[in-house]
Amino acid sequence: MHQPATTIEEMETAPKRRRHKMHGKRGAVFVHEREDGSEKGYVWQATGDDIIRGHQRGGLKCGDLSAEAVFDNEKTSPRIEIPRVVIETMQIESSHLRAGDIAAFWRLFAEARKQGISRETHSIKLGDIVKYLGLNSLHRAKQALARLSTAAMTLRLNQIGARGTIRMQMIELLHDTDDLAALRGHDEMFFRLPEALKLAVMESRDYAWVDLNAMSRFKSKFTVRLYLKLCLEAGKHRLYRSVPEMTKSEFRAFVGMPTKTQASVLDSTLQLVCSDLSAISGVRRRFPISITFEDGKLVIVVGRATKKLREVKPAWIRAEMAAKQTATVGAMPAEKRKYYPALTRFRQAETSIGAPAIRIFGLWSADLHGAKSYPEEHIVGMTGREFLDLIGKVGADAVLEFWAAKRDFEVLGVAGKWRDAEVVEHTTTVRIPVKAPKIDIHDLIYGRTVLADDPLPPKPSTFAEVDDDEIDF
Repeated sequence: MHQPATTIEEMETAPKRRRHKMHGKRGAVFVHEREDGSEKGYVWQATGDDIIRGHQRGGLKCGDLSAEAVFDNEKTSPRIEIPRVVIETMQIESSHLRAGDIAAFWRLFAEARKQGISRETHSIKLGDIVKYLGLNSLHRAKQALARLSTAAMTLRLNQIGARGTIRMQMIELLHDTDDLAALRGHDEMFFRLPEALKLAVMESRDYAWVDLNAMSRFKSKFTVRLYLKLCLEAGKHRLYRSVPEMTKSEFRAFVGMPTKTQASVLDSTLQLVCSDLSAISGVRRRFPISITFEDGKLVIVVGRATKKLREVKPAWIRAEMAAKQTATVGAMPAEKRKYYPALTRFRQAETSIGAPAIRIFGLWSADLHGAKSYPEEHIVGMTGREFLDLIGKVGADAVLEFWAAKRDFEVLGVAGKWRDAEVVEHTTTVRIPVKAPKIDIHDLIYGRTVLADDPLPPKPSTFAEVDDDEIDF
């Protein structure tokens, strides 16, 4: 039915639609508590010119990539930024790759981010691949690169220049077989990444930080896909995490194992993947992973990815509030200004704590006043005198990070339950139950062969020596 146009008079007299009290404001997460005590979380997305795309970000967190992306590095763990769309849609179609090959692919990806993802070609020293994978020969590194150059993958994208499911070669080596064989450890190897992958990176707005050195230690090639998913979830607020729950068959489909995979192979692979995730330790463990297998389902829970305050995205605040805070500190004598962190640190604290930056600033000022007035009273586990001395030694920015981790923010309306809810114990060992084949009594009596769900191949009469790295999983 035809509807007459709304007149100006009708628009002026129409009741106004009630808007949420946070309408039009931006921030990482806002949690609204309803009158009945229930909670609702909101994410306020940046729009327009506020969006920071992948080509505007470095994509790496490390000092010296070549020196830190080393298998036996126990002091640092360099991180790479991988877009959400890549983590969620990337499928490796080739079955001949090994765990080290897939780790090497992401090492090449990290090198491309370092040199500039938009470049036509990238290069890496062959010795860097050897050190990253912890190999003892150049030949094995060359074999890994050769296998990658013959492997294919798919991405499902929806952006200008790349739409739909796109199949592509994982890497393109700019060397023929003889040239690659002649390379030494100090020589550079040149390669190209798929154009669709580079487009996905350059236009990405959502991403996860992934520890590069953790992937080089995985023994199963199927661990990486699940690990990337966990890194993506660990970077989210707990309200928005999607906990992986899957049966064995769902796990098989998720990691891309063939449908006709033998039951024994699926069980051993699932066990190996869980062991890989539980073995992440030291600086490579940025978040805890809890793994259980109950009622036929694999359940994985992750805690929040630990971030230093300076790594957190600063919250948006109104210009007048920023000016007020800056003017307050600027009016102080120089000897007092040193006790106040930069405005950006308070904005980052707002993202981390969930309270407005100006209120965090006020609480910090109150604690400073209390520390000066009552130097023997305790603040965040130390006396007021020690608190002020620490600021003098390491600076206010560094102390704010410690203070933000220890301070009780109940006075700002941020309940302690938010922190308690993040407690996740890292699982050190997990045992996946193996389903034994059903045995018929008649089979035992008449000597018939008993088969599992999927028959095992016949045992070979002779055995060849096989290197551990030759095993697919």
